[in-house]
Amino acid sequence: MKKNFFVILNTLLLLGLMSCDNYLDVTPDNRTVLDSEEKVKELLTSAYPETTYGLFCYAMADNVGDKGSGHKTLKSNSEGYLWEEFTETGQDSPTSYWTSCYNAIAHANQALEFIDDVKLNGEIPNAYLPYYGEALVIRAYCHFMLVNFWGKPYDPATATSDLGVPYVTDVETVVFKDYTRLSVAKVYELIEKDLIEGLKFIDDTAFEVSKYHFNSAAANTFASRFYLYKADWKNVIKHADIALGEDLSSKLRDLSGKYKVMGLNEQLAEYSIGTEPSNFLLTSNVSYWFHYFQATLRYAYTSKVKANLYDNIFVKNDANEWCQSIASFGDDNDLVIKWSYFFKRTDVNSDIGYYYTMTPKIVAEEALFNRIEANVMLKQYKDAREGLDLYFEKRLGDYSGANRVTDANITEHYKGNSNAASSLDPFYELDDKMSTYLNCIIDTRRREFIYNGMRWFDIRRFNIKVTHDLKEGGQVVLEQNDARQVLQIPIMAQQEGIESNKR
Repeated sequence: MKKNFFVILNTLLLLGLMSCDNYLDVTPDNRTVLDSEEKVKELLTSAYPETTYGLFCYAMADNVGDKGSGHKTLKSNSEGYLWEEFTETGQDSPTSYWTSCYNAIAHANQALEFIDDVKLNGEIPNAYLPYYGEALVIRAYCHFMLVNFWGKPYDPATATSDLGVPYVTDVETVVFKDYTRLSVAKVYELIEKDLIEGLKFIDDTAFEVSKYHFNSAAANTFASRFYLYKADWKNVIKHADIALGEDLSSKLRDLSGKYKVMGLNEQLAEYSIGTEPSNFLLTSNVSYWFHYFQATLRYAYTSKVKANLYDNIFVKNDANEWCQSIASFGDDNDLVIKWSYFFKRTDVNSDIGYYYTMTPKIVAEEALFNRIEANVMLKQYKDAREGLDLYFEKRLGDYSGANRVTDANITEHYKGNSNAASSLDPFYELDDKMSTYLNCIIDTRRREFIYNGMRWFDIRRFNIKVTHDLKEGGQVVLEQNDARQVLQIPIMAQQEGIESNKR
């Protein structure tokens, strides 16, 4: 039975249709039979995580407040807000994302094994090369996401001793196998190896809809993220440049133009559509994390969050407006318009079924922000300002004249002010000007990716303190260097011998 325990766990969590004993009684090796490049291509459509991380990441970060009792509750939302150990194992939980990533890795490894078997004179046939490249990038991406939830943030001074995650490269031939957590440094080394090799063979023409796969723009944006976390600034710019191309303005989400004249439902539909130029990679996920739940959950967007994010934009004044639409589902149930959902019934005669979201996992704005940040670290401040200008042109109405980005207004608003509960504290050294510009960039990113989960990764890599107010009074605090910045290994993985994180 070529299934590892990650796949078994995923099946049990998502389907819940059989006991463990019954599952082990089924016919061994019920995988897809691979016998052509088309079958490999079909297999890789299942090699992307089926669940998502947005809900629990959002709850842990600092774009959220407590609206009090009477609002909808989900366990992963409340446990995340209070930084308790996660006990939920279903959709939108850390456990479901862990298993979903390893399930995707298993599919990628199965494809890679078959491709290795069809080599002619040691060479991969040309027809398989795009899928070889896609499988490697998928494997790199999934391990990257895993190590950045369940391992410490990358720091070259400690990465060789910090615990990462198991890096799975083989198709398993046993039900259970002993896995060892590699160091963060080793996981990053293996990610980079897969990523560099995979990028050589990414071919957008190999897919009917390239946005549902690791196309060139998505793969290079992921590469820019990988090198951003490693502080390899020149490689960040190299890969962001490839992803964005020459006509950057046409790739950014046009909130101040196209979206501004749309109704709310049109905006929700447009946000996740494949023809939206900003969307580089879209994935279909079983998830509650869409506009209704974003609005109605207890620990979510509040008037205080709005004031901190949207009434505090350093280039906004009375002559212009922020063009991101905000909608309401009732008293204190507001939300920033992002993606929508569709409901798939499992019984045509009832309303039983699953919510699915088509979520943009990698977008042009990320590549832009990665490049801006790298430019700051290389002291290319003019290039950084030009990147911010391009961004704000798509976010602010009447963005012209004195309110445009300047060195002076960045300094005025962000010198010594990260707009968070602590200063930015990455593993590398910052001078005063770098700190000022990074305060601006990271604060602006915070607004752009409010529901996407990206803010949590910035909190980790910049070691930002987070304070959550409680409606009944008091606070819960995630201090800098808090052990809870690293998620606890899922219980079922611990039971199979995976070492837990220290608390």
